[in-house]
Amino acid sequence: MNGTDGTKASISCDSNSAPYTLASTISQASFVIFILILDVCGNCLVIGAILHYRRLRTVTNYFIISLAVSDVLIAALSMPFRIHHTLNYMCWDLGQILCEVWVFVDLLCSCASITNLSLISIDRFLALSFPLSYRSIMTKSRGFAAITFVWGYSGLIAALSFTGWSPDAETISSNECKKSDPYYYLFAITAGFFLPLTILVINYSMVFKVAFTQAKKLQLLKSASAMEPGEISEADIRKDARQSIVNIGRTERKRRKSIVRELKATKTLAIVIGTFIVCWLPFFIIMFIVQFCGDCLLKIPEKGQQFVAIVFVYVLPLLNSAVNPIIYSSFNSDFRKSFKDIFIRICVIRGRDSYTHRSTSGDEDVSVVTFFTSRFGNGTTPQIVIQEANSASEEGDSV
Repeated sequence: MNGTDGTKASISCDSNSAPYTLASTISQASFVIFILILDVCGNCLVIGAILHYRRLRTVTNYFIISLAVSDVLIAALSMPFRIHHTLNYMCWDLGQILCEVWVFVDLLCSCASITNLSLISIDRFLALSFPLSYRSIMTKSRGFAAITFVWGYSGLIAALSFTGWSPDAETISSNECKKSDPYYYLFAITAGFFLPLTILVINYSMVFKVAFTQAKKLQLLKSASAMEPGEISEADIRKDARQSIVNIGRTERKRRKSIVRELKATKTLAIVIGTFIVCWLPFFIIMFIVQFCGDCLLKIPEKGQQFVAIVFVYVLPLLNSAVNPIIYSSFNSDFRKSFKDIFIRICVIRGRDSYTHRSTSGDEDVSVVTFFTSRFGNGTTPQIVIQEANSASEEGDSV
């Protein structure tokens, strides 16, 4: 996402010859700052929810943490360079070392994102294909080993950016930050994007096939569970005399619940993956074209170049870093409940501070539970609020 994807051959560090107007520059910088805040807050919320709530501590969600970490790293290590670059009229004045660091961070995070998504697609295939034995197959130790491999693989690809592969390979850090090395980028784009993307597409094609089969089985299980006791033949009962009908029902309900859970998780992650492809595929295609045909994009009218640069190079890749938490909260009920719980906790802490201030500065005796009940408006206080309110009362009594 750095200068390697620019559409102009060279840029002069002069505000009068800047490719964008002052208003456009300010709006682009404001957009990046907004995405940075949304990225950090949203992905830290995802990480905090998974680590804090036992229900969310699954191997699949540990993979989601790994994906969220790559998005946070983009915000923390790459976007500040982007903001400076934008406010400096799309010119680079931070030297070669920081330019190489920017290239490395972009490659590391983008490769880690797509490789994490490929890992998630493998996990989804196993979860849907073997719903009852999945937990014994994908253990936490194997999951952490897979995450370590993802980051090691991505780090290796990114670290190779410090080497030169092409005869005329160089890192340009005067006026613009750009690594010119077609052979390396051919390897990096192939190994870091298109190979994981191919694995992802193959896995998800199998996942949807399995999901369709499991959905049909789910309907059969629902039909079987709805049968009256008299509809069960004596021959079926004699077939396994030791196993009671109650145990059969429990097994089938457990299987049905497992299939439903995995289907819901698969739907959410399919949306995440589809969003990633839409946001990043045009970027890597453009970067590939720039490396092997630097003048091809110059044939496009200037307005077209600016449109391509803003939409496919600037907006979509940055937007992808912040959109995943929104998807989780919209399509996954567990994440949605956890996010609400966290927000309620934040409101309780702020409200408790407000109550402490009021109770110590005034003579009126205010009930803590009544205070928080009025905050939520409907007269019913969530259990978490009651717990926090009680602890606040105890703290007030002990003072």
